[in-house]
Amino acid sequence: MFSKNNDMRRLQSAGLMTLKYLDEICMKNGMLYYVCGGTLIGTIREKGFIPWDDDIDVMMPRRDYEWMMRHRNELFKQPFIACDYRGGGERDTIKAHAVIYNTNVRIIDKNSNSKKEQYSYIDIFPLDGMPKGKLRRFFHYYHAFFWRVVLQISWYDLIVNQYKKNRNVVERGFIYFMNHVKFRPRLDSGKILDRWHKVLSKYDINTSDMICSLTGPCRKKEVLRSSFFDEVLRMPFENIEVNVPCGYDAELKQYYGNYMIPPKTMAEKELHHRMEIIGEK
Repeated sequence: MFSKNNDMRRLQSAGLMTLKYLDEICMKNGMLYYVCGGTLIGTIREKGFIPWDDDIDVMMPRRDYEWMMRHRNELFKQPFIACDYRGGGERDTIKAHAVIYNTNVRIIDKNSNSKKEQYSYIDIFPLDGMPKGKLRRFFHYYHAFFWRVVLQISWYDLIVNQYKKNRNVVERGFIYFMNHVKFRPRLDSGKILDRWHKVLSKYDINTSDMICSLTGPCRKKEVLRSSFFDEVLRMPFENIEVNVPCGYDAELKQYYGNYMIPPKTMAEKELHHRMEIIGEK
């Protein structure tokens, strides 16, 4: 359901318009995607937005993800723009994964130390394979995690969320240290992202028992059984239908536990983004 808060509702409306456009081009071009995260919870529990959720999250198999980004200029027309670190956006507004901007709504993102002016957007996370065997998956995960940490150091003031709850002691210590030192290493973020995505895309999801979305926020919980995605279900989300993996229940329980019970207090309702709308068309 849409939020009763006017600004939140405007962000949700812009996100819904963008998701509808993505769904249409995926259906037209034979591309797969799945709603995930809070968007998936909302689809199952609310048949729409979680009232306090201001964004939309989508997973896309690597093959379709890369095809979409190669053809983004043909697929996306105003007011929509698809971009990732390889092109389509300004350096201080891009992420480690692709986003689709809706240029009808201009916002300030206040999550990081560097307040960013950009457009309303939805996140697109690539879905990759994992090697067979627990030991090989262990080393692959931490190889990818190493490049994630290096990226966060190189882009610290631009991308690290200063307000995320439930961080562990190491994460809190890292953020405290980085916020209290002026030194920032001069690292090439583009090359780091190239290395990270090369590691992530090493294994094909079609030949993997376990698959992952390691650019997402949940780390080890992002490693999922491939059987969760054996079939695509169509389910209502507000006034449209969206793609949901057949194993949505097991996926959501892995991420969130008993996801069907809404949080009772605002302290439990983690706001992923702190955004202010500064312009609309």
